[in-house]
Amino acid sequence: MGVRQYLNKALWSAIMIAMLTAASGCSSPQADPNKQTIPTDSDQWQEQLKPTFEQLPKSDQQLLSRYMLRMKLSEAYESGAMPRTTIEQALIQQREYERLHPNNPTGKKSLIVTSQAAATAQTYPVALLPVKTSDSDSLNQVKMQFMLSNHGDVAIQSFKGTLTMQDAKLAQGKNFNVPLTQFEPLVEPEQSGKIIIESSIEDINVMRAIRNTKDMTIEISKGTLVLADGQEIVFDQSMVK
Repeated sequence: MGVRQYLNKALWSAIMIAMLTAASGCSSPQADPNKQTIPTDSDQWQEQLKPTFEQLPKSDQQLLSRYMLRMKLSEAYESGAMPRTTIEQALIQQREYERLHPNNPTGKKSLIVTSQAAATAQTYPVALLPVKTSDSDSLNQVKMQFMLSNHGDVAIQSFKGTLTMQDAKLAQGKNFNVPLTQFEPLVEPEQSGKIIIESSIEDINVMRAIRNTKDMTIEISKGTLVLADGQEIVFDQSMVK
């Protein structure tokens, strides 16, 4: 090999090394996908998160998918509705949620509609225990005691919603709002649990009705009943046509 050929080869080698070094120096380190924030507008998730999503391990992809579905079902993520959350934070939240709700990882609700509503009312009937009052109590707070029966296969953990009382003596139903009631112990199948609230009764006809419950019916017109396995049964009369 001649001197000129040797120099040319050495020159090209030096040029290639310089090009590779420059290319390496210009490339920035890959961003940590866990630090990526989730857009507050769920309509942007597909477009903005796909490249980052594909960098995650398969198990984290599945976990994040369940988190996003849970947020979508709960309508938690709408435009500007929530502060930005990182993927890392979302995965932590979802792991904890699934630890508490192993049988319902996406928070999917069992909506009770149309023909199912009547069957569900029979499965979880409510009755009012007679209240001892006098006519002079008409403007006072009255303690109401309802009995929720469980004819299902799974124990009842909690209830929150609205109970509606219907009676022949009343021109229209009377609603009673029930705050979150945790049953301790749980209401096991074929047992009943007590719901106790205080309500201001101003209508004398309502007072008379709750003293004599013979012709009265109580139904869950709206609310959520949570079972011991994490299933949520949602009652909503507006869904029944």
